[in-house]
Amino acid sequence: MGCQKPGKLICESCSKKIFKLSRSPLLKQKPPLQKIIIALNYQNPLVRKIIKSYKYAPYFQSLKKILSQALISGLRQFPLELKYLQKRKFVLTPLPLSSLKLAQRGFNQSELIAQEISSPLSLKINSRILQKIKNTTSQTNLNAQQRKENVRHSFHCSTSICPPRLILVDDILTSGATLAEAARVLQKAGAQEIWAFVLAHG
Repeated sequence: MGCQKPGKLICESCSKKIFKLSRSPLLKQKPPLQKIIIALNYQNPLVRKIIKSYKYAPYFQSLKKILSQALISGLRQFPLELKYLQKRKFVLTPLPLSSLKLAQRGFNQSELIAQEISSPLSLKINSRILQKIKNTTSQTNLNAQQRKENVRHSFHCSTSICPPRLILVDDILTSGATLAEAARVLQKAGAQEIWAFVLAHG
């Protein structure tokens, strides 16, 4: 991967490139979310290749650590924001997959990332707050309006008492329609403040 060195999935040089890229993260304000922190740029060929490979076995276990560390590196560029989230006891909530997609893939890539970053960032994780109840088609070839329609009513808050402060965790942000719909559902269930941590923007 990356430089194609034999015997290694990703070499030390390519790993260093990923961490260097993560030191220039983005901080966006995109209602209904308060803030979104994004570690990497999906348009970078190396980033795109690693994330694509991570989402499909057998490579995901090997790349999970690299991507999680890159996200942590990006998040730590905003120490004041992190301190605020920790002090206010925000809860990490990975964006869920539909039951069909989860059965096909065998794992939720966003949940694995959330599990990896939880302890280093001193943030609790709860993967049961949000449920995806609609198996949506791929967003790849849809325009912004079609993306909104595609994910409408696709999430459900599966807890009777929704935590007031949440951080959605996802792998790729494009139009933001999926995160916005998830945030809308959580707000309706009682969440007062919602942020998002994302590996890369497309």
